[in-house]
Amino acid sequence: MALISAEVALFECNNHKIAQEKDLMYEVLSQWSFKEIEEMFSLPQTKQVSRYYVLPDFQQIAKELVKPGVTLQLLWEEYAQDCRLEGKVFYQLTQFKKHFNEYLNKTNFSHILHHKAGEQAQVDWAGTRPQWIDPMTGEIIKGELFVGTLPFSNYSFAQACVDQKSASWIDAHVKMFEFFKGVPTLLIPDNLRVGVTKHTKNELVLNATYEDMAAHYQTVVVPTRVYRPKDKGSVESHVKHLTTHLIARMRHYQCLSIQEYNHYLLIALAEFNAKPFQKKEGSRQSMYETFEQECLKPLPTYPYEICHFKDAKVYTNSHITLNKHYYSVPYQYIGEKVSLKIYTDRVKIYHKQLLICEHRIAGTRPGAYSTIQSHLPEESQHYGKWNSERYLNWASRIGPNVHTVISRLFDQGPEQQYYRRVHAILKMADTYSDQRLDKACHFALERSTHPTFNLIKQLVEHSMTQTNSNTLPQMEQSYLRGADYYDSFNRKD
Repeated sequence: MALISAEVALFECNNHKIAQEKDLMYEVLSQWSFKEIEEMFSLPQTKQVSRYYVLPDFQQIAKELVKPGVTLQLLWEEYAQDCRLEGKVFYQLTQFKKHFNEYLNKTNFSHILHHKAGEQAQVDWAGTRPQWIDPMTGEIIKGELFVGTLPFSNYSFAQACVDQKSASWIDAHVKMFEFFKGVPTLLIPDNLRVGVTKHTKNELVLNATYEDMAAHYQTVVVPTRVYRPKDKGSVESHVKHLTTHLIARMRHYQCLSIQEYNHYLLIALAEFNAKPFQKKEGSRQSMYETFEQECLKPLPTYPYEICHFKDAKVYTNSHITLNKHYYSVPYQYIGEKVSLKIYTDRVKIYHKQLLICEHRIAGTRPGAYSTIQSHLPEESQHYGKWNSERYLNWASRIGPNVHTVISRLFDQGPEQQYYRRVHAILKMADTYSDQRLDKACHFALERSTHPTFNLIKQLVEHSMTQTNSNTLPQMEQSYLRGADYYDSFNRKD
């Protein structure tokens, strides 16, 4: 007799296929009983096969589907295998998907087919601006509202910021990750200047600090596509719905600081996330806690510390300059371009993404040096074509007073620190003549044991030829004393 549908499901084939595989005539096989066919395949004795299809546990399937890497194909294969082992009839893949979609639409959970739990967070600035009152003046201060949403559960975060600058943008992200207690795989911002420097069909350039923050949290920034309005609309719809609720709640509070505003904002945010869905069971918070939280990446040991970036070139004296202060770099990188990663209290210096040194940010006067001795070449090593001996020989050819000024500069510390200043002083001879520069150095030495570049420059520009320095106008003498002039009183001659 022919196999019934339940038996066909068990073997995943029909009589024609079995006959072909076992080299039997179909007419002979059609007369066999199910038990005889089972013995031919050496299958163990099975339970009585049910003639009814087993409906999958769609609630459990929905919960598994939100996990990374899990697909409907995989879940169907597992369902089919369980049915085979129990001698039950299972739906084929097409019918399985059909019934699952019906379940999702009925329970209003169809969005899980479009978003994976923990996969992304959508972030943006809200159009509606928060405001608080200055307690001293009574002035209404308007800020900016940052919002972030996990689109799978719609679990949301918001924070008032003073502006839309990079520091506020980054700080809001750090607070958002802490609020979510984890990090999504992707960050989906709108194409904001604070996060995206350039975004075309062929090129994406992120703000350096934003990219650095994303690397710290091991997430990837994928801005909404410029030529895909639906991407932008998805982000904006979440933002609009969230801000409408939050701003409406916040109208009841008169806050006297941004800190107080954010305190009450978190209360309104908790209400928003806990509010039950209208057309399905649960809330944003329950969806997040049940499905999404466990799918987020863990937070790093330390939160991101904001910084900014700058390029610099290593001078011949083995230093770079930052905010008019000089920091040493290993002499092997003289003439090379380096990248500075600048924090509030320190600066890290990189060459081709390799960290080569680090300094504490100095709070000393402009023009000062922070030097690590091992960064400088050995005294016996004439790196390149410049060294103190060559500069002193050059100074001697100009005049004895020039030689004295240059010699005293080199006596103040590591000679490499003064190459740029010495070079600038000596080059003045090309503009004004050797005699005028030597005369200017003579007058400068009468006023300071360690004349500054500015003092010498002013003297040589005014063509000072008087032998008596007291003939200088008082106003000019006062004007000539720059910031580093007074530092000479702290040095030992």
